[in-house]
Amino acid sequence: MHLNKKKSWTYIILFTVVTLFLGSFALQVRVEDDIKKYIPQDDPQKIIYDEVSENFGLNTLILSAVEFEDASKHLNDIQDISDELKELEGVDNVISLINAPRINSNEFGEISVGNLKSSLDLKDYDSDEAKVMIMSDEMLKGKFISDDGNNVLIIIGLKDDADGLIIGDEVREIFENSNIKYHLLGTPLANGEIESIVKANLRTLVPLVTFLVALVLFFSFRTATGVILPIISVAIADIWTVGIMVLSGLTFNTTTAAVPVAVVGIGTAYAIHIISKYYEEVQKGLVGEQAVNETVKTVGTAVLLSAFTTIAGFLSLLTADLKPVWQLGIFTSIGIAISLLSATILVPSILLIISPKPRKKMSEEGESPFLKKITHGIVYHRVTTFTVIGVFIVLFSLYIPKITADTQIENFLNDKTEIVQSSKFLRNNFGGNDYIFIDFKADGDNSFRDFYFNRSLRDIITYSKSFNIISQTTDISEVVAKLTKGFTGTEYIPGSNAALEQNYMLIEGSEGIDKILKAEDNESVAQIMVNTEVFNRVESIYEELLKFEKEYILKEYSVEDFDTSNSDHLKAFENEIRRFVYARGGSYKDTLTQNIVDVKNMNVLKIIDKMNFDKFYNDFNKYITNYGEEEITKDELKAFLMGGENDFLSEYFEYYTFENEAKIKSDFAYSKIKNIDVGLNDEQIKELSQYVNDLQVPVQGGNNKLDVRITGIPILANEVNDMIFDNQTKSMILAYLFVFIIFSIQMRSIFVGLLSLIPISLTILSNFGIMGMTGISLNAATVTIASITIGAGIDYTIHYLTRFKIEYANLGDKFQAAVKTSATSGRAIIINSLAVVLGFATFIFSDIGMLRQFGILTASAMIIAPILTLTIFPMVMTLLSDKILGKFSKGSKIIKKLKDKGGN
Repeated sequence: MHLNKKKSWTYIILFTVVTLFLGSFALQVRVEDDIKKYIPQDDPQKIIYDEVSENFGLNTLILSAVEFEDASKHLNDIQDISDELKELEGVDNVISLINAPRINSNEFGEISVGNLKSSLDLKDYDSDEAKVMIMSDEMLKGKFISDDGNNVLIIIGLKDDADGLIIGDEVREIFENSNIKYHLLGTPLANGEIESIVKANLRTLVPLVTFLVALVLFFSFRTATGVILPIISVAIADIWTVGIMVLSGLTFNTTTAAVPVAVVGIGTAYAIHIISKYYEEVQKGLVGEQAVNETVKTVGTAVLLSAFTTIAGFLSLLTADLKPVWQLGIFTSIGIAISLLSATILVPSILLIISPKPRKKMSEEGESPFLKKITHGIVYHRVTTFTVIGVFIVLFSLYIPKITADTQIENFLNDKTEIVQSSKFLRNNFGGNDYIFIDFKADGDNSFRDFYFNRSLRDIITYSKSFNIISQTTDISEVVAKLTKGFTGTEYIPGSNAALEQNYMLIEGSEGIDKILKAEDNESVAQIMVNTEVFNRVESIYEELLKFEKEYILKEYSVEDFDTSNSDHLKAFENEIRRFVYARGGSYKDTLTQNIVDVKNMNVLKIIDKMNFDKFYNDFNKYITNYGEEEITKDELKAFLMGGENDFLSEYFEYYTFENEAKIKSDFAYSKIKNIDVGLNDEQIKELSQYVNDLQVPVQGGNNKLDVRITGIPILANEVNDMIFDNQTKSMILAYLFVFIIFSIQMRSIFVGLLSLIPISLTILSNFGIMGMTGISLNAATVTIASITIGAGIDYTIHYLTRFKIEYANLGDKFQAAVKTSATSGRAIIINSLAVVLGFATFIFSDIGMLRQFGILTASAMIIAPILTLTIFPMVMTLLSDKILGKFSKGSKIIKKLKDKGGN
């Protein structure tokens, strides 16, 4: 490319027009940080989450906690707020203390599934009575009202096509107008707050990094041109890159927010090379067009190689499964490419037009006495230097196993943000701040009414409650069990499909049930509130639930009438009891099953004969007096039981045993197993005693199919954590490969390509050690550090080896060549490093912890990489034989061009 004034003006105008065009779009950039969108659409966990959340309207939830002094006095207010929320266009459903499902009963003993709204006249009710009702209801307390009775939870489900940011603002407005204290948590609210934080950060960090880089440029060049042109170059790159993102329909997130700052930090180096070489040519006597074209011709290839290796490092992130990571890779690569384009076309064009003069000599020939002295010590004390480096590397390596992954956005935000404060409030008052969902889907008509379906759900939910980070659950099996308690006095799932049919006749169609049951799809979902403060516990719970599901829940089965003489039936029954005990943290013993089966096989008359007489006498008297009869004496009952004739007692005894056989058997079973030490409490033993009345058993194999799936945002976050480790390895290997190939081709030496990897490999190792040492986590931002280090850190290697070839060819002495290379190129390497370090160090001032960590690690890498380059290469080069170095110094494309032109 040969520039003249006409071409230069054309390029300047073209860059200006494109900048104005893309700048108009860059101003429209939005920020969205939704972990659901991190994962590829075809990921199995993502597919499960999407299906379950779509079926039950769980895709986007807003959790709103409202503070009262006594919530039972404000049921009207809660109702009014819920009604207003329902009216919002993007809201699909609202579940609150008022309409959450509960078991109702009236003065006539009638049992039904309803809610507070159907139990109370909200316009005229006694708040004290309401409080007693609410606080004694396990389906409400701890779930929709805090244990102290002051705070309530309102769950707002949004429609799939709702604009979360708009809805978030509308929800907040409703609470503000209600003049109550509230706490909001959910993706739509988080996106709004994160957008404000990210935009505020960009407004602060981009000017800051520009100022710091400008300082470095000023102290390097001491001219306005040397400061302004590199800044213009990267400013254009930022505007174009963000504009392209917006045109591509993409938004910023907490990871890609690093792109503009990264481009400024890295991209200025290319303009620095051009301007530095231009000043050199002017000092040699060249002017205007000749000086500019000579500059581009001389250093253009070196700048291209530097940019290509950096771009290769970022493009290696395209192997990542995580959307923010590969977006960071591709758009930072685009930004660097635009910086390169601007540095090699726009900057030379402006230089040609304005023809600036240098204020001081900028040639690299001037040696640094400090670097010369240091390098002299390094090459003549190699053993000591190797030992020192080795000790540090070993020390850092010891901390690498301590690295953990963390994608919980709450952990990276200031304690004063709404996200963090609302999470804490929910955890403190409702025991958790997010949900895990367990989805049960059956195959067959009305198979959701199957007793095995419901018992399996109840047991896995009960098992989940054994983990201390799980605070509350809502599921259909709880409704069934509590409805059964209303009829029998014991909370359990009957072992009979016919009994379940009766329960579901009362359940289906009740308000709020559709959020946990889709009858038409034979599908039910359990909502488990989890405390994600200790996030690694979520993954272990997920693994335990999967293990429970695999070991204790049949995927294919048939429901058969229980025959205690059938060994398959006995085995199936034993498995039911075994699962019951394990789910409640007990230790199964064979005597449990044997005792229950023995009681089941007993005639009710025989059981009565073995029962405690006083208890039976009291129960029987209570029964007959309920029918208006007078009590009988103990002697009368004893005489009858011993075979005496009594028509009155005979009739009532027949009715009593028929109506109470199940209770008689369960009570007797309880008396037989309560003293067996299996680690269950009294209520659990009473529930297990009801299994004596099971009429059916689930036998493995058959036409009934049951699919159990576990999902939720915490599960997706764990998936992201796993992907981060995998992506780290893949992108790092690819970055190594890219850089090695590019460098080997340009240097025409595989050996040199391998040498180039030494300092950056040790830099990466050191950085991982720093992560483990300081507790910095692997996340969507820090996972990119290794690839960035490889791509950007190779620049220092390019500088050093390129100069060493020239010095060795000129001096013929490897020791002198090593010292002079460090004393000359070392200065440029340090200046370049300082600009990049200051660029990334600005992230330390970010309000987002993830970006702070990213800045610390990248700045550390850009400090360590040049230090290792200026220590390892002098030692390595002086260890190599002159024969190897002679081959090493031949034939490089870069060296030929630089040597022919007298460049550096």
